[in-house]
Amino acid sequence: MTESNTPGIGRRRFFGVSAGAAGLLAGTAACDSGDAAGAAPSAEGSDHLLNLPGIPVATDYEALRRQRMTQVDPEMKAVYDRVAAGPSIRQTGIAAMRTGAGRPEASVVPKGVTARNIEIPGPAGPVPTRIWMSEGAAEPVGVYLSTHGGGWNFSNGMAGHDAEEGQHVLDWGCAVVRPDFRVAPEHKFPAAVEDCYAALQYLGRNGHELGLDPARIGVGGGCAGGSIGTVISLMARDAGETVPAVQFLWSPATDMRNNYLSHLEFADGYGLRLDDADFVSQNYLRSREDAYDWRASPVLAPSLKGAPPALGWLGEWEILHGEAMAYVNRLRDAGVPVHLFEGPQQGHGFRYLYPDTQYSPETRPQIDKIMRDYLGPKS
Repeated sequence: MTESNTPGIGRRRFFGVSAGAAGLLAGTAACDSGDAAGAAPSAEGSDHLLNLPGIPVATDYEALRRQRMTQVDPEMKAVYDRVAAGPSIRQTGIAAMRTGAGRPEASVVPKGVTARNIEIPGPAGPVPTRIWMSEGAAEPVGVYLSTHGGGWNFSNGMAGHDAEEGQHVLDWGCAVVRPDFRVAPEHKFPAAVEDCYAALQYLGRNGHELGLDPARIGVGGGCAGGSIGTVISLMARDAGETVPAVQFLWSPATDMRNNYLSHLEFADGYGLRLDDADFVSQNYLRSREDAYDWRASPVLAPSLKGAPPALGWLGEWEILHGEAMAYVNRLRDAGVPVHLFEGPQQGHGFRYLYPDTQYSPETRPQIDKIMRDYLGPKS
């Protein structure tokens, strides 16, 4: 982990973003019935690399990937082979991605945790919302508003999140509130942002009625969830409302223009593909101009001064690395405290999508402690 300022990252590619766990879910689902050993990434989406006509790509990124795969340990090599062999999100399709995300064990509420459903008033009608709390918690408790990942297209619905969010309750000593915000392509930008901002406003104004402490609200999530979380934090700041105590940004999508070298370097074979990012972005945005709206690309926000402290995780080998680091550097330049973890040889979201690898349990206690310090029981 590092908390020191680092040099800015150069501008990179154009257009696309975040599918969070969805991109790797596609690969996992496809590989369950076959042997992925030694698999090479698909060539799909390679034409996206030539976004500047007439200017060649000088580096053989597939050769670089093959070289890197000789350097990882067998455990990580198996993970990379598995995700590289699977189909893209575009091939899998939205309906299959949504139904394939549900597993029975994901709907088990951990022992010592309670769960209930409420509705929060939203701009387009009530937002179904689920709350997890520790049994017998001394109220009011801190709360994590989970603006979850899924590329603005997936991970919706009220079911299938009990194990994940319930574990946050146990690890962080807080409640968790997860709004079932509107997703694309049925609901385009900025629907997801508007629903989650309504949830943040509701917690700030009515949290005490739910046994929650409005002074200890955290926001965030993976990929698209990180983007939404940081955007609604800035919206609250601008409106003079309750600003979250911390924002949790893991593998965050911060620039939908995709103008970063990491989109070339890690376009295929590292988990989330560039074609996956393009696909979910095309579903989410109404027009290309939306990519220049800071609510879609928070790295373009006029100012980050006054934003909440940030806890960030990103993989060294993921396509969102460039934009995530650009955002981290802007936060630091604005005087915002940043706790940053950069996973060596890790792809997009691997810390959470592959929790049983050696790297994940080494890092998790550090992340849990930071979140607990912000949101957990008062000493």
